[in-house]
Parts: sequence; C-alpha cells; structure tokens
Amino acid sequence: MKLALPQKRHLSLLTAVILIMSMILPAFAVGASAVSLSDIQNHWASKSLTDWVDKGLVQGYEDGTFKPNDEIKRAEFFALVNRVFGFTEEAEVSFKDVTPEKWFAPEIAKAAAAGYITGYEDGTIKPNREISRQEAAVILANVLSLDLSVNAGVADPFKDAADIASWSKQAVEAVVAAGVMQGYPDATYRPGISITRAEAVVALDQSLKSEEQPATVLEGTVTSNGLPVEGAQVKLREKDGYAAIDNALTDQNGKYSFSVEAGTYDLTVAKGEAVAFQSDVQVQPDTAASLDFTLVQGVELSGQLLDSSRNAVAGEEVFFTTNPTFDTTTDEDGHFTAYVLADRNYTLRIASDGTGTQEYEVIATDVKVGTDPIELGILNTASNLNVTGGSSKKNNNRPPVGDPEAFFISGLQVVVDGQPTDAIFAQEPTEATVHISLSTNGDADVTLYKVDAGNQVVAQLATLHDDGDRANGDSIKSDGVYSGIITLDESEEGFIRLQARTGAQSSSVFRLSVVNHLTDEQFAQVMHQTQTTQDKFNELAAQYAGDVQRAKEETVAWLGTQPEVESAGVSGENGSVWFVMSSGILGGISIAPDNSKGLSAATATAESVTAFAAQTLTQTGSQVGSKRVAIVSPFADVLSSATVYDAVYADISQSDYPFQVNRVKNAAADVAFFKGLNQYGLIVLDTHGDTFYDETILQALHEKYGIEFPYAGPQVMVLTGEQATSANRAMHEIDLKKGRLAIISGYYAITPSFITRYNDSMPDSIIFNGSCRSLFNDSMADAFINNGAQTYYGYTNYVTLAYDQAIVTSVMNSLIEQGMSTAEAFDAAVDAHGASDGLASFAMKGSSIGMKTEGIVNGTFENGTWNGWNGNGDVRVITQLGPVKPTDGSYMAIISTGLGFENNDVNGGVFDYNSDSYIEQNFLIPAGATRLSFDYNFISEEPTEFVGSVFDDTFHATVTSSVYVSDNLLPELDVEGTTVTQQVYSGLGTVISSGNGEYTYLIAAESINASQHYWTEENQVDIDFYGGDDTAYMTNWKHMVVDVSAFAGQGPIILRFHVWDQGDSIYDTAVLIDNIVLE
Repeated sequence: MKLALPQKRHLSLLTAVILIMSMILPAFAVGASAVSLSDIQNHWASKSLTDWVDKGLVQGYEDGTFKPNDEIKRAEFFALVNRVFGFTEEAEVSFKDVTPEKWFAPEIAKAAAAGYITGYEDGTIKPNREISRQEAAVILANVLSLDLSVNAGVADPFKDAADIASWSKQAVEAVVAAGVMQGYPDATYRPGISITRAEAVVALDQSLKSEEQPATVLEGTVTSNGLPVEGAQVKLREKDGYAAIDNALTDQNGKYSFSVEAGTYDLTVAKGEAVAFQSDVQVQPDTAASLDFTLVQGVELSGQLLDSSRNAVAGEEVFFTTNPTFDTTTDEDGHFTAYVLADRNYTLRIASDGTGTQEYEVIATDVKVGTDPIELGILNTASNLNVTGGSSKKNNNRPPVGDPEAFFISGLQVVVDGQPTDAIFAQEPTEATVHISLSTNGDADVTLYKVDAGNQVVAQLATLHDDGDRANGDSIKSDGVYSGIITLDESEEGFIRLQARTGAQSSSVFRLSVVNHLTDEQFAQVMHQTQTTQDKFNELAAQYAGDVQRAKEETVAWLGTQPEVESAGVSGENGSVWFVMSSGILGGISIAPDNSKGLSAATATAESVTAFAAQTLTQTGSQVGSKRVAIVSPFADVLSSATVYDAVYADISQSDYPFQVNRVKNAAADVAFFKGLNQYGLIVLDTHGDTFYDETILQALHEKYGIEFPYAGPQVMVLTGEQATSANRAMHEIDLKKGRLAIISGYYAITPSFITRYNDSMPDSIIFNGSCRSLFNDSMADAFINNGAQTYYGYTNYVTLAYDQAIVTSVMNSLIEQGMSTAEAFDAAVDAHGASDGLASFAMKGSSIGMKTEGIVNGTFENGTWNGWNGNGDVRVITQLGPVKPTDGSYMAIISTGLGFENNDVNGGVFDYNSDSYIEQNFLIPAGATRLSFDYNFISEEPTEFVGSVFDDTFHATVTSSVYVSDNLLPELDVEGTTVTQQVYSGLGTVISSGNGEYTYLIAAESINASQHYWTEENQVDIDFYGGDDTAYMTNWKHMVVDVSAFAGQGPIILRFHVWDQGDSIYDTAVLIDNIVLE
C-alpha cells in the first residue's frame, strides 16, 4: 500500500533512526543482537524489533531486555517522530509546561514547527504524560499527509469503535487503512490506552517501509455465500507459527491487505461463527500476491482457564493449533470461546509465562473436533488434559471446583456505616461489610480476595457466609446473599480490586477507590476560586465589550496562573469555563447566553445547529416501569420556566391515570434526591446545565481511582439545588474526589458518572432534561439509558426559556393527554414549535415507549428490584429463602415484620423496627381483563409455641377500588402442571373497609392463629430468622386467582400485600410474593 508521504519529510529506512534517542530506547547493550534480548524472541512484534535491533537502529537495556510493552511518553514520541521524519526546524513555543532547560524543549519546538502538535486548551502540552494510541494515530496521519476523507467506516468493525474520539476517528481510520497501525486480536482498537515501545517501532517501521518500491503485498477478498464480508478478521502468521504477526479487518468490499516481506505464511480468517484458512502461502519479493477466502461454518470450542492455584487466567491468548492455528482470548473470569474448522484434531497452547513472549505450554491435547460444539470444561495451566468429543479426564491433583451449579447473580456490594460505597479513606482503618448474591443448590464456599490487574490473588480477605449471623454481617440465613466483615487499611490514594470466588466461578472485579479526606482548607480554596473566577470573567467580559469568547479564553489563561489550579479550559465548542484544583476537586462557572436557562447573565452568540432527528430510535410496544413522576426545579424561585413546569405538574396530577407525582423545588432538589431518581418512571428536569471538562481530566480520574467513563469528552452536567457549603462538605467528599460531583457556580452539579453509580435499574424511565446542552453529546443520555431508562429528551446547545417552555408543554401533553409514544410526542413538538430555537435543537435518544400504563408493573421482580411498587418497612427482593425458590424466574419479593439484626436493636432491648411492612401498586385494569393471579408463601417463627395467643402475626392481600362488587367466585379451573402446592380461586371476598367512596376487598389472608392447620411437621422448613427460635413453618406456595372483571376499564385500583406483627416483634414472620399477573 502506497502512502502519501510529504516531500523531504522522511529518511531511508537505513539512515532515519540510527541510535534513536536514549530516553526511549537506551543505548546500553551496545552491539547486542536481537538474539540476546530475552523478551522479544516470541513477541508479536518480534519481526520489526529484530530487524531494527540487528541493524543497529535501536538497542535494549543493560539487563538484556527490550521492554517492548512499556509505555512511551508524549515528549519521547515527539522526539522519535522528529528523528524518523527528519524534522530539524524549530518554532518558538509558549506551552506553560515547557521550559528551555528541559531535555524535550527542542523536540517540542521541532514538533510545533512541523505542525503536528497544537497543545491543550489549558496552554499545556503535557510532555510527561503517556501518549494514547489515538493521539499517535493523529500525529502519524498528519506527518504522512494521509487523506482523511476517503476511509470513512474503516474503524467501524472494531468492537470499541464507539470509544474512538471524534477528533481522532478520521486519523485512526487513515492509519489503519494505510497499514501503519492495526487493532488487537480481540477486534478492538483500544484508542485510549498508551502506545507501547513495540507498537511505536512497528508503526514507524510500517510508515517507512511503505515508501520502498516496489511493494511486497499480500491481499485478497473474504466472501460468504458469494457476497463480500465486512469486518472479518484476517490473521497473518509465519509458517507453522502460533502468535499472529499481523492482522487486518476486511473493509465493506471484503478486502484485506498486508505489507509483507518475501516468505511463507499461514493465514486464518474469522467472522462470528464462520472461519477459513490457508497454509503455506508463498510471497515472492516485490510482488503483489492475491489470496481469496470463502468462509465456512466453524465449530464452537469453549472452556475456562485456571492456574494451579485455581485463579482465573484473564486476558490470555489460547492457541488452537494444528494446521492452521486459530486463537481467542480469555475474559476476566478465564472463560474462552473460539470457532475452529471441523473434522480436525487440535492441541491447545498458551504462552508459558502468560505474557505471549516466551515458550508455549500445552494445556490440552488430541481435542477431536467433529461438527458438534464442545465444552472443554476447566483447563489448568499446571497439567495436560486429554479431551475427546467434549468429555475430559480431569487432573485429580487439581483442587475441587465446588458446586458446578453455583453462579454469581450480582456484583459485590461494599457497605460502610450502613451505606453502600465504592470508596474508603486512606490511612483510616475501615470496617466494611461485603455482600454478594449467589445462586446455589446448597451451602457454597465463597471467598473474598484482593486481586491485581490480571486477577491474580494478592491476599485472601474473608470467607463469606449466608448464615444470618451478625458477626459475619449476614442478615437473613439462606437467602442467597453471602456476607463477610473485613477491615481495610490502605496507606495512599488509588484503588484496590476485590473479587469473590466459589469453586471455579469468579465474580466481576469490584474497584474500591481509596481517597484522601477533603480538608476544610481545600474546600475553602475551591469555593474561593469559584467566586474569584466568576469575578474575573465578569471583569473581562466588561473589558472586552461583550466579546464573551475572548473573556472566557482570558479567564482560562488567568486560571493557569493560580497556584491551586491544576488545569482549566473551556468545554466543547464555546462552552463554559472549568477548572480542576490541585486537590482534584472539579469546579467551574456557568456562562450561557441571555434568555437561556444558564446561570450567567453574559451575552454570547451561540452557533445555530442543524435540526436533530430522534437518535438511535427503536420503536417498542413497552411502557414505563413505574407510575411515579418527578417534576424537578432546583431553581424554581429564580428560573421563570418553573411556572410552566408547575402547570405540567398540575396536568399530570389531575390525569385520570394513577400517576403519583412529586413536585421538587429549590433546596429540596438536593444531591440526595438525585441519588433516588431510579424510583421514577418519568423524570422532568427544569434546571441549569452545561458541559464541562475533557477526556484528559477523565483519564486522570480513571488512572487514579479506577473510575470508568464510558463517554470520553466534555461531560453533560446538571445543577442540583444544593449549595456547596462547609456544613455539607463531609457528606459529599467521596463524590467530589471521584469526579461524580462538581462545584459549579457555588452549587453541586451531578455528572454522568453520578447517574451511573447511584441510579441503576431504572424502571424503563422517560427522562426530559430541560437544561442547557443536555444532549450536546451522549454522555448524560448514555448514563441514563445504560442504567435502564428508555427515552432521553434534551437540547443540543444553550436553549432559550421560551423554546423550552413550549417544548416541555407539548411533549407532556402528548404523552399524558394524547397517549402518544415518546417518538410521536417528539415529532409533534418539533412540528408545532420547530426543530431548533436558533441556538439549540430539541433531540431525543433511546427507544420509543408509552407513558400511560395499564396493568401490573414489575409483577415478577425479575429486574432484581421492587421498582414500580410503593412500600414501607422491610421489603427486599431475593433469589431464595433456605430451600424455597421463586415460582417464576430467579427473583421473588419478601415482605417481613423486620428480619435480621438491622431491624432488631438487641443492645437497646427494643424490637420494633419495620414490624409493619407492605408493598402496593396503583394501576388500571384494561378492558377485557378478568383475572388477577399471584403466588404467596406465608412463613413464621411464631408457631407452634404461640398458636392461640395474642402473638398473631398477620398477612393480608387486598384490592381497593371505587367500584363496589358483591362476591363472585370463579369457576373451577384447570390446575394441571402447576409448580405450587395449592391453587385457590376466589372472588373479591369481604369488604374489610370503606370510606371516601372506596372499598377495600380482602383477597388473601393468613395469620398464626387462623392458619394453624398448616403448622405441622410436614410444613416445618429449614429457615432460621435472626432472633426468636430456630424453628419456622410455612403454608407452602399458594397460587391465588381473583376475578377482577368488574374493575376492567373502571378506573384505578390499589393492590396491596401487607404483613405485620401482633403482640411483639421478637419472633419474625414474612411472606414471599411472586408471579403477579393480570390477564
């Protein structure tokens, strides 16, 4: 492939890089050959590295290694590029972090003169920061003068294509198309990780080789059923080799291409379940060899790789070798899946030291593959396994793997002082309770470990128990939740990795951050900096006679002189001013145009944006998963739009549908409120918002605390109504340190990572974010949608008050009064009021759903929560209770009189916490519906000692409606095939209360005295609640079917499940609820 190199910008391969800078490739082992460098012989880049070392172009370290996987800093990469491409002219530079005495000063001056660097918004170049792969791609595309307009879509086949930043995507596509850089064997590009020494050498080697004429090329087309295949991964290996020496993804025409040296090669191709291969491919010098492939159906091989200590081997390439060799990579739990050619015998190998750079270890031999999938089971790196047709002869010396049926159904939860957390404080011994849910047929041995980046055990921390013992932090015995208490004491900021394991199963890794306390002085500094920044901007805006952009830029320059400010900038296309303090706290001021919903009174001209259609829209027939609605105006007293949002609140409250509407204003819209947004099916935000920060800030937080930021770039943020004060500092310091909260114009502002952390399992919610720039990019929308929201509305820029008021009124009317879907409501609003106000477009992302719901929401609890229900007391969703499992799916609700030590104050002698508990749901029964059914199991420790006494714990299931109906029993129904003990058919039973035009019907009931015929030996169950005694009895599951046809189409009803103590709360009672269905 011919690259368009700029004239006189490159040197020949033999003269360009003689003794390339000792800072990168130090000149220690002078004259050493590649053979003497121990860590490159079987490295994937060994060919290029060997060539460069043997020709004396680069050298290794004094210890006889090359360290090919070490990372390169930005200044080092600039120096390397300067020498390879012969850049010698220097330009005057003014980067704040470049001073003349630094070794890299002349290299940066050369890079600036060559025009391939510009620096950051804060006036720095960050020479000592590692350079990412996408940054390197931008530089190489620049110096090679690659055409950025002709390779659109080349990066799309990468699994992480969405992670490639918009500013680098064309450059990445150009260098991939040119063969200068490639992706990884797992079909990722990994744009944000640092480029390694080996990758840098290979990229520059490819750049230079592309100029040699004539080229030696191996190219061809991949097809399936006669059609070209895009995104197939073609891997090039030396003859009979294992590790690929290069790989390529086919383009939209199925084309691939390699620049190679003359020789003999093996190639394999894979796309999904389809594969192909060709061995012994001979390529002659200075020619273009052509080789086409036709994909065939592969055979699936899967298994799990453990080391001799039973640790999962993560991120390891597994080679399936015969002729050809296929490969795959293990995931974080050591699991792997690969597709190979049928009717062959395979040997499985890995690199013996787990790095891919040494000899190979055989982990399975004589794997006979026919046409059926094979599950290889657990393979251990300490011994060989002979596998035939899916059965295996296990190594008897390997430790047992435990219950093969056990598996984790949740991630780890860490609780400190009664609150879930993902951070602890440095130099502060902390007692933490750890929980994790496990599905198992009996007791499991669960152990908590501290692991390293490769999931190798660093330390064993605790054994986790499901025994209901307070000493282990476990609340309910045999509910599938395993718990343990640990003490953590970390000396410095950063993060640690925790993982639970049982047998061969491993949980996902939980990253627990370690942060320093935010001192009073540091907090005072950020508050002072916020005010002085606002004052400085106001002064400059006046000085420059309304030139707001210049005032912003000058404010950022001034911030660069402030001793406690680490970095500063203007976010995303004329956004607001932000800064980061040396303490790590994110700060900023909001600067928005007049008449918009920003805090600033400054006048700015925002560029008009093109109209946005509904983005990534999927039409579904679903409805929101909760009838709870929140209309939120943190600045109701000062933001005039609040009156319109008041009207929206009134309209929804007065709707015939049973919405439960919460109007939240001013200081009530605090940080704590935003932590509970996942209770609501509709969330309408009337507040200030903007974009702040950039990916360099996010990367720093990721590296320091292990935080994941799915969207790289400016972050959409929303201001709460809570002012930042010294009084609430301690309450929010972890979120401030981790970048989930920022202080913007004196108020706490939530970031997308805040939503990700605190608002999981959203009930198919609709989000209307009426703040400025709420859809400037996808960062906030993705946070909501990835956590379960369905539709997200927002604005692409600073929105005017008038436009927002018109849009929110239209959308809510369409959803509530007209019964439209969210997509239909979007279209109606745009048709009525235009796609844009000249500054911002109204935009939508997600799936189209409806707001008006009929029937039961979350009646099976299969999302692992009781979202969609209202309730009080001790209500949980669990996977099992002793031997009792759900009747439908994996989850069931438990409503109790207060289980566990949390609800029993033993030390104080008071036993009255949550002794009265219920859940209820207000819903409409659609026309034509006739039956409401549900399963319940009443369980208590009261029997048999207290039968006939005042200790008569009780359960009621009721329906409340404005419709009066006399008892109407259902006829007998076919009960064949039921999984429950009994089926009970009922009419509406007794009216147990009435008033205000409503009637409450009892549809199911149990109590200790009334149900005493169940308290027999056959119904004693192995369940031991905390407190009381160690015996419990149950009714067994009952399946209730109730005739509700009289309520169909007649307005809302309330379904309630209620359990309460009678007499005391020492002996606990609970009811399990599952499979609530309306039909």
